[in-house]
Amino acid sequence: MNRKISVKLQLINIALIVTIILSTVAISYISYIRHLESQVISSNLNVLSQIGKRVDSMLQEIDLTMLTFLRGSESLSFFDSPASNSPQSLMGISALQDRLGSILGANFNMKSVMLYAKNSGKLVTPADYYSVKDAPQMSWVQLFSGTTAKFDKWTALPTGTDGGPIGSDFLMVRYYPFTAGAADSKGIAVTRINERSISRMFEDLQFNDSYNVFLVDRNGTIMSHKDPALIHQSIRDKSYSEKILAQQGQGYVIDNTDHGRNLVFYNHSSYTGWTLIYVVSRQQLGTLSYIIRNILIGAACLLAMLAIAVTRFVNKQWFVPIENFITRLDDLVSRSHPGPGNHRTASSFSYSDLQNRIQQVFIGYSDAERRLHESLPALKLQIMFEMLTGKRTKFETAEPLLKHVGIALHPANYIALTAEFDHRSVQSSGDLQLYLYALCNVAEESIGSLHDGDAVKGAAVQINDYQAVILLSFACDRPADNAGLALIFAERLRTNTEQLFKKTISIGVGSPYPGFQDIRTSYLESAAFVAYKILTGPNAIITSEQAGSWDSGKMTEVFETVDGVLEAVKQADAGRTNLKLDALFDNVAATNLTKDMMVQLCLQVLLKALRIAADSSLDERFQEDKDTVLDRFQHCETMQEMQAVLGGQLNGLITAMIEKRSTRKKTNDLIEAIQAYLTVHYVNSDISVNYMADLFGISPNYLSKLFKEHTTMNFIDYLIEVRMKAASELLLETSLKLNEIALQTGFSNFSSFLRNFKKYYGMTPTEYRQVHADSIAK
Repeated sequence: MNRKISVKLQLINIALIVTIILSTVAISYISYIRHLESQVISSNLNVLSQIGKRVDSMLQEIDLTMLTFLRGSESLSFFDSPASNSPQSLMGISALQDRLGSILGANFNMKSVMLYAKNSGKLVTPADYYSVKDAPQMSWVQLFSGTTAKFDKWTALPTGTDGGPIGSDFLMVRYYPFTAGAADSKGIAVTRINERSISRMFEDLQFNDSYNVFLVDRNGTIMSHKDPALIHQSIRDKSYSEKILAQQGQGYVIDNTDHGRNLVFYNHSSYTGWTLIYVVSRQQLGTLSYIIRNILIGAACLLAMLAIAVTRFVNKQWFVPIENFITRLDDLVSRSHPGPGNHRTASSFSYSDLQNRIQQVFIGYSDAERRLHESLPALKLQIMFEMLTGKRTKFETAEPLLKHVGIALHPANYIALTAEFDHRSVQSSGDLQLYLYALCNVAEESIGSLHDGDAVKGAAVQINDYQAVILLSFACDRPADNAGLALIFAERLRTNTEQLFKKTISIGVGSPYPGFQDIRTSYLESAAFVAYKILTGPNAIITSEQAGSWDSGKMTEVFETVDGVLEAVKQADAGRTNLKLDALFDNVAATNLTKDMMVQLCLQVLLKALRIAADSSLDERFQEDKDTVLDRFQHCETMQEMQAVLGGQLNGLITAMIEKRSTRKKTNDLIEAIQAYLTVHYVNSDISVNYMADLFGISPNYLSKLFKEHTTMNFIDYLIEVRMKAASELLLETSLKLNEIALQTGFSNFSSFLRNFKKYYGMTPTEYRQVHADSIAK
């Protein structure tokens, strides 16, 4: 009878699993798309609100700074007093310019600041003081102070002669006094805001590009955008403009265009009256869904192939054998026996008979398994373990059990040997177990052939996952002879292992002891001796003579070599470090240290090297990986392996030190380049932190931080020092007037030059020229 149950079951399982996978993927995709749109709306509204708050906070800070400034006495004197060229008036203007310069220098977002007084018709900036009549390009200032002027506090730059805006920045305009209108005011304060400070904030948005985020005023005019060409254009031609400009607070509207549906988010500011707009197209939203869809499809295909493979494997391993078994049973039951006339009659064998036989098999298997656990090998292992660990110390009580498990020992004169396979790290745990079992059998066979008669008796047992222990007992009472026989046995066992298994072993041979209770001591010695193969190398037989004791006299050479290794690490010289490591391990081998002492030495070298590197991040990483590093050292079987582990750690540390020094050199080069530029271009009065940051392509804050770290001076103080040194040379080497020297050293404001010179040298430029001229004449 040919059955095909397994094939049908396989197809049914595959179809069911694939259906479940596809259904799960489809439901997950639909659910994700809905959740994605909801999440995008929520997250973008939240981010847009945060950006709006940051914009308002920045503008309010500038507004508060100007209000505080306008309450000062310098501002009152400027707006109330008529124009005058008296020294007292000029000194007041100089002080006012210094205050304006301080305000401008303290706020990176302010591009310029100016005051215009109606009474005098004068306009003052941090660098200039002149009449608006003499500067036609600044006549737009008078538009804001006219009797019919109507404008918001925050407004765009005025238009030029060609009808276009003068620039992309915008202004904050404040009347003086604050409560006055255009007709009643004594003047205005105009602050020019750097538009780029606003547009940089848009970068936090998820789908931000150059065209979908902008800030508009009440009339729909774009005030800030990443593309300067779009600033001052109107959005009134957009279908969504009327809906958004009429709204308060925040939210979003759906804009249906020819290219698809867009989500238009908005955030209205009650402080400026402006609206922040953010347009997200359906295509941008779809990018995320496409990625997730492709991931889900790939996962579904992978799961389907895995399910098919697993189903076929299970079918082949389980259902096909069961089906074949049932088929054979069916043939057996239906088989007929020959009768009279060579006719077949139905067999008396039935399924109930088969059931009884199968039950007997399983019962027999359970009984066999129980007997296996209670078998002699398990009892033998237990007895040997108790002897080696000192739990059984009397031969009289142990002898009956030893005979029961087939172990024959003499009542006295014992030597324990510990054997382990070399290079166990490259062998699987299962293979190692089999080899140890075979090694014990070979050892017990070798004991019987060691000496004629019953002079030597013993047994072998696997004591842990990688070691076997052989216990030898001798009829002879002479320890030296017994030790010699133990060495002969170890040599034969090593030779037989190499011939039979094509592998090498290392054997530690304990000292001979007379008493049964001393078996534990001999075993502990042999286990300690076999660890010395890290010094002797693999395939070794190690006794107390070979192990010896560590040479304290040679430890001085070891410590001196350690200092050489650390010095090479300090110099970040990998080649020299490796040479010093070779010398270190040569000295360690001659010192005869134990493996544990060598592990501790390697850890100390590594810790001292980390202190030399003086890098907290490397030290933290080592503390995290300390257990892993310690485990690697402890698993080393040879000195070469231990040297390779330590060398790898030190070379990795040297690589990290080189990278750190390279980064430090780059910052030093940057600061030196900035200093060189200032030495040549200090005459340029426009030099500032912002100017240098733009020139060298870094942020102002980062430049200030680096300059302070590398020169211990602020950027402005360093610039003033360069200018003062240049001014002192011009005072002594030329006959230029003081105002000419001020201009040639980068000071557009003469009073600022005088103040800084006196602060730096403790005297006025005139006094400095006179004092040094007199000293030169003498």
